[in-house]
Amino acid sequence: MICVTVYAREERVKISLSYAIERALEKNRSVIQSKNSIDVSRLNLQSTRADFDFKITPSAGAGITNGDEDISVGVSLTKRLSQGVDFSFSPGVGKGEDNYAGRVGLSLDIPLFKGRGELVNMAPVRGAEYSLRSARRALHRTRTNIIIQTVTLFYTIVEYQKKVELNTFLADRFKNHTALAKLKSDIGLASPLDVYRAEIKVKDTEADLADAMEALQNEKNELKSILSFSQDRKIELEKVSVKMETVDVDVHMAEKIALENSIDMRDSRDAFGEIQRFSKIARHNLLPDLKLRLDYSRAGASDVFEDAFSLNDDSWKVFLTSSTDFARTREKLSYRQSLIDIESSKIDLEDTKDQVKKNVRSQIDTLAKAEERILIRKEQIHQATGKKALAQIKFDNDMADNFDLIEAETELHRAKLNLLNAHIDYIIGTYRLREIMGTLLAYNEKN
Repeated sequence: MICVTVYAREERVKISLSYAIERALEKNRSVIQSKNSIDVSRLNLQSTRADFDFKITPSAGAGITNGDEDISVGVSLTKRLSQGVDFSFSPGVGKGEDNYAGRVGLSLDIPLFKGRGELVNMAPVRGAEYSLRSARRALHRTRTNIIIQTVTLFYTIVEYQKKVELNTFLADRFKNHTALAKLKSDIGLASPLDVYRAEIKVKDTEADLADAMEALQNEKNELKSILSFSQDRKIELEKVSVKMETVDVDVHMAEKIALENSIDMRDSRDAFGEIQRFSKIARHNLLPDLKLRLDYSRAGASDVFEDAFSLNDDSWKVFLTSSTDFARTREKLSYRQSLIDIESSKIDLEDTKDQVKKNVRSQIDTLAKAEERILIRKEQIHQATGKKALAQIKFDNDMADNFDLIEAETELHRAKLNLLNAHIDYIIGTYRLREIMGTLLAYNEKN
């Protein structure tokens, strides 16, 4: 028995540039992974904040002490304050061989120097917040990169589609030249060289057409991968304008916007603030480790279970504890190193500023050169059009062979492709400039 599996044919999808960008930002696997990293960082932040929540810890025990039965149950309520104070409330009851015992305990651990204040006690929370902000910036960077990739692929496909179209036209055109050259050769109006020339041009154009079609399919497959489409899915691009819309940008204003919004600047500024926070903690750690502990308990015992909670026996104590190393060599070295880290971070921040400014100026220069190339390509098309018209007239009047006409048509074809390429380079360049300036995609601090 032969089993035949029939696969449903997926519909062809027509894609506009705006739809491609929207789908890439939603479905791209790299974007999804970056979002997952944010979720992990958010959970880590919640975990560190949970250290300051009220904690209720039940306890129970049963055993034998000196041959006597010993059973106890209780609960402990603890709370750590952001200033470093640890609070504990512990009621409990136990049963011995002959009586019941109740107890309520209250304790406070108060750091007097080292360990006091939100700076050090909230350090894990602040570190987790920094990690979350870093993950959000990583997502933003991934999203902007995906937009650039999508736009570049979209217009590259447009370019290859135009190459396929023009090469198809030229292949048909050169086939007509071949047929005409053969006809003229048969009646003695053309030489075999004219036929060979036309045939060679046909093969060259067909080879260019095959290369363009292969490149077109490869770019479409890459776009499908970025958009998370199945490779079996057929896609078709909606027409998009490739005409240049000149961007008039003041360099100094662009630099100012970039320094304010660039994701690299956000990274550097936040990293500098984090280094400063570490330095403050290192300076705090130079303080002596001295804690005040207050303990109070009230207990009672009775043969009757209910009377065990009379709690008529008070006990309290106050004492200081310290484990300070008088030399504190490690702490001093850590603080000195933190000061060096601040200076290094300042240099990194200045380097980032210079790099952002340089990238802005470089991209604006790239756009200006692209404008110049567009004007040159337009002039080349004008010249190639004139050359083709003249070659056509001379060929029609038997004043020249097909060499000049074939070359003129080839040059005109090449000039049109070059102009298209220049337009696309300019369009993509505007997207890159917006990416550098940090205006390509609004930064969301609450992703």
